[in-house]
Amino acid sequence: HSGDGRGRGRGRGPRHSGGRGRGRGRGREGRGREGRGRGRGRGFHSSNSVEISVQDDVVQVEEISAAGTDGSSAPSINIAVQGCSHGALDRIYETLALYQEKHGKKIELLLCCGDFQALRNTTDFDTISVPHKYRSMGSFYKYYAGIKTVPILTILIGGNHEASSYLQELYYGGWVAPNIYYLGAAGVVNYRGIRIAGVSGIYNNNDYRKGRYEFPPYDNSSLRSVYHVRNVEVARLKVLGKMHDLMRRQQEGIENKVPVDIMISHDWPRGIEQHGNTAGLIRKKKFFKQEIQDNNLGSPSNEELLLVLKPLFWFAAHLHVKFWASFHHKVAAQKPKVDKAAIVEEITEDTTFIALESSAEACTDQSNLTELMTQFLSLDKCLPKKFHLQVVNFPIHSKNDSDADNSSSSPSSHRLQYDLEWLAILQKTHHWTKTSSTRFPDPNINEIEITKGDIDAIRSKLAERCDQTDPTVIPNNFAMTLQPHGTIGSDQHVNQGAMVGNPQTDDLLNRLGMEHIITIPYIFNKPSSDAVAPPQSDENEIDLDDMEPSDDTTFGAKSIHQTEPSPPAAVHVVEEDENEIDLDSE
Repeated sequence: HSGDGRGRGRGRGPRHSGGRGRGRGRGREGRGREGRGRGRGRGFHSSNSVEISVQDDVVQVEEISAAGTDGSSAPSINIAVQGCSHGALDRIYETLALYQEKHGKKIELLLCCGDFQALRNTTDFDTISVPHKYRSMGSFYKYYAGIKTVPILTILIGGNHEASSYLQELYYGGWVAPNIYYLGAAGVVNYRGIRIAGVSGIYNNNDYRKGRYEFPPYDNSSLRSVYHVRNVEVARLKVLGKMHDLMRRQQEGIENKVPVDIMISHDWPRGIEQHGNTAGLIRKKKFFKQEIQDNNLGSPSNEELLLVLKPLFWFAAHLHVKFWASFHHKVAAQKPKVDKAAIVEEITEDTTFIALESSAEACTDQSNLTELMTQFLSLDKCLPKKFHLQVVNFPIHSKNDSDADNSSSSPSSHRLQYDLEWLAILQKTHHWTKTSSTRFPDPNINEIEITKGDIDAIRSKLAERCDQTDPTVIPNNFAMTLQPHGTIGSDQHVNQGAMVGNPQTDDLLNRLGMEHIITIPYIFNKPSSDAVAPPQSDENEIDLDDMEPSDDTTFGAKSIHQTEPSPPAAVHVVEEDENEIDLDSE
C-alpha cells in the first residue's frame, strides 16, 4: 500500500506585493495515500500593493485616551506611537495619513521606540548590526535628503539595529532629518507642556558600567556593544527624578505630579510583564517563559527608572509583540492612609508568576489614579496586520514645570523645546562621561545639585544665540553630514569611515560650555544641504522566518578617504530591498 504521492505545498512570495504564491511539493511515501509536500512559489505583483498593505495597518491602529481621567475637559492632542520601525518610514507615515483621513483626527506627534535605522547611504551599513544578506536602505534617506517631507513631528530613541555612527555623533540629541528628532543616548524634551524622556539601546550587564569606548570604524565586538545602554545615562535620568521629588517637597501643588509624562525606550523594564496578561504573553511568545520565571525578561536599569520617574505612560518595543501592563507605584510616603502594595501570587496553567497589585483603597480615588499608575505599552514591528502603531489622546498641561514662564498655548510651545533641567543635568554630570572600556561604579546622583541659578544661566546662554522669543525652542539647525543615498560619491567612505561629527552637537556643547569627550567637532566647515532628485527604486520585502544568526558579520566596501563631502549632483539608479528584520531576541 505504499507508494509515491504527489505533494501540495504553499508558495511564498513578497507579502507587501499583495500576491499569493504557487508551489510544488514532493510527497513522501504513504500507505495508500498521497504524500504531503512543501513548496515555494513566486508572488503575483499587485499595482495597488502599497494601498492594500497600508489599509491593513490602519485596521490594526487602536486609540486610547489619557485625557479626562479626573472628569475634566482639559485640552488634549493625539500622539502616535510606533514599535520597531526597521526603516519603513514611508509605510508608517502613509498609514498615519490614512488614519487621519479615515477618522478626521490630527496627529501632532509620532514617537518611535527604536530600531529606527536612520541610514543615510550605503556606507552606514558598516555601522549597523544586521547580517550582510539582510541589509536594506529603507526609506529614511528620502527624508534626510529632502526628497520627501516629514508630515508629522517625529521623536525617536535608538534600539539595537541602528546606524550607530550617525546616532553617536548626536549623543546629546539632535535632528537626524528635518522634523525628526533623536533624543540622544538619553534625553528629555518638552512639547506643549508634555515632558518626554527616553533612553536608547538595550541592556547588557557586561557593558553597563563601561565607558563609551566605541568609535567608528567599529570591529565585530564594538559594532554590537555600541548600542548597549550605560549606567551614566541611567544615572542622569535618576537625577531628574530626584530633582522633581525635591521640588514636590518644597512646593506643594506643582502642575506635574510625576517627573516625566511619557517615557520611551527600546527594552522593556524588567518585570513589567507581571503587571499585565502574562499568560497571554507566553502563549504568543513561548520562548519568554523561562526568562519570565527567572525574572530576566527586560532591562534592570529600565526597572529602576520606572520606579524613579513614575511616568504616566511608558512605550517600548524590541520584543515584537503588543503588550499592555499597568504598574501601580507605592505611594505610602505621600498618602499615609494607603496600604503598602501587596505581593500576590497568581498561578495559571501556563506559568507561575508574581503580580504586584495596589490595594483596593489605593485605586478608589480616581482623581489621583494617574499619579499612582504607569501605563506600559509595547508594540510590534512594522509589518502588515501587526499591531505596530497606537494613537494616544494625551492631555496638555497649562504650564511646563521646567519652564514656568512658558504657556502651552503660546506659539513656541507647538514646537519642540529643550528641557532646562535636563540641560543643567548634562552640564553638571559631564565629568561622568568616560571613553575607557574599564568598568566604573554607578555615579552618585546625590552629589549633583541643580539650582535655580544653574537653570537661569542656561536660559541666558540659549538666549545669546537665539533669534526667537523663547530661547528654549530647539532650533531647526539640521544639516546633512554625509551624502544621501543615490548621489554621486554616496557610496564612498568619508574620513576613512571614522567619526565625522555634527554641527548640532558642536552648537549645543558651545552653548553649555562643554568639551567634546565621546564626540568630535564636525570636520567640515560647510556641510551640504541641497535637495536631491529621487532615484528610481524597486521596493521588495524579504520575509524572514528564522531568528537572526548569532555570528557577527562586518560589511562594507573598501574605505576611500574623501577630504570634503561632494555637493548633491547627478543621481544613479539604486535598487532597494526593504528587508524586515525579524529579531525576537538579542
